[in-house]
Amino acid sequence: MDRTLSNQTPDLSNADPALVDRILAGHLATLSQVEYFRENFGDAESRWKKDGTRVTIVDETISKELFLLLQKDFPDDDYCSEEALETAEPIPTEAEFCWILDPVDGTNNYAVGVPECCISLGLLRHGVPVYGFIYDYGRDNLLQGGKEFGSIEGTKPVSAATELVNEKLTFCMHFPIPPSILTTLSPALNIWRIRCPGSAAIGLANVATGRLDGCLEFRPKPWDCAAGYPICEGAGAAFHFLNEPVFPLRSFSPNMGSCPFRVGSAIFHQEVMGALELNKPE
Repeated sequence: MDRTLSNQTPDLSNADPALVDRILAGHLATLSQVEYFRENFGDAESRWKKDGTRVTIVDETISKELFLLLQKDFPDDDYCSEEALETAEPIPTEAEFCWILDPVDGTNNYAVGVPECCISLGLLRHGVPVYGFIYDYGRDNLLQGGKEFGSIEGTKPVSAATELVNEKLTFCMHFPIPPSILTTLSPALNIWRIRCPGSAAIGLANVATGRLDGCLEFRPKPWDCAAGYPICEGAGAAFHFLNEPVFPLRSFSPNMGSCPFRVGSAIFHQEVMGALELNKPE
């Protein structure tokens, strides 16, 4: 297997120099952590955090090392990681550019040797994701892009699905979901083809590449979608939050609440929203 990842990016000719510099730096910073990610897959020391989620030494190391690389060139940017130290109050994100990192999305998978896991790095401008990087361990490939640039996987442009990828709607959704919504969607869940990869970012990657019709998530955090949001938009998928949009992001905390979303093709949105409305209790 060729273990060398491409340095190619989408066409950035329409981007201003400040954005181009950060996209290129983010690309290199993500690639710099890939070998370490590979070497420790399935064999990383881990512990459980107070919130019941797992963290490995790889999460903590990549969070530190990747940001150190970016801070050398962009010391005035904001830096937010799932593995940031807890603070009494959310930290304001006031810089023009902000980086949001999930150093290992799908940590449970990564720790026990299930390949659905990734490095997820999103670049925000004025609080809105404009570009993302997802290193997909299972495919050993880098997916990247943004709404203004298109998205690529490795060196190949990708497009979200415009027709059903299967005979039935096939999309990513993780459990548990709120009981009231589970009741509402129950009839449709007997028909739809649900995929639960154990990583929201991997689910989003599969939407952007046209492998799934969409992604419906009820418990994600901003770091789960900061990279996938612009990548999916760059591939032509429509992204919507179910509640108040988390972006533009004005503050950050590793304890911040969930930001439920739906992203995918027009068919996906029509069926999902139809099921939510049609079966809603009186």
